[in-house]
Amino acid sequence: MLEKKEREKLIISADDFGKSELANKNILELIRLGKLDRVSVMANGSFRPEEISEIAKSGVKLDIHLDLADVPQKEKKLKKGVLGRGILFLMKHLGSREYRKERIKNKWTGQIEKFRELFGRHPNGVNSHQHVHLFGRYFLMALKLTQRYEIPYFRFAKKDLLGSKTNIRRIVSFLWKRDKNILKNDKLDGPDYFVSLDWIRDVERFTKDLPEGKTELACHPEREDEFELIKKYF
Repeated sequence: MLEKKEREKLIISADDFGKSELANKNILELIRLGKLDRVSVMANGSFRPEEISEIAKSGVKLDIHLDLADVPQKEKKLKKGVLGRGILFLMKHLGSREYRKERIKNKWTGQIEKFRELFGRHPNGVNSHQHVHLFGRYFLMALKLTQRYEIPYFRFAKKDLLGSKTNIRRIVSFLWKRDKNILKNDKLDGPDYFVSLDWIRDVERFTKDLPEGKTELACHPEREDEFELIKKYF
């Protein structure tokens, strides 16, 4: 368990509320245990009324988890690996009508409006499934929606990304560096550093060497290993 001083340096965020029954169950359990600071909601996901009621009353910050799909998709273990998925992703974004800017703008506006229907208020922050809000044409779109709806928090590291240089982290780092100048003078609140739990090889060692400032650590409690790590260390 982290000492209070170190825990205060972290913003623990759970992604994918609404993605599945297991995701909702595990996220709500972590909230009851006092492990989470923020939860990212997939507005077009699946919820029971009692789940919405409990998380709305919990006191954690509730963010919109923007997604390119109309409904949350189950992750599939593709044989192509990260590189293959990356190439497929690029092909879709460069050529498919499904991923044209106006279509995605309408989708994301609809997801924010759906969040308002569910909770009776605007989200506390903005982020996205699989980091797509950092991707080229979508970055400015996500930023403009954040400003339009007067949402105060935007998931974008002001100083740096942390964690091991996995293939996904390398892709995110490339996008982050390219987008950084756009947000240089922006007044939106956000973390100083960002890390995904699956970028951390040794959680205990990582927590003993946290930088000064605020680090947002995103986890996916639907994954049992991440669920257990959050319970154990945070």
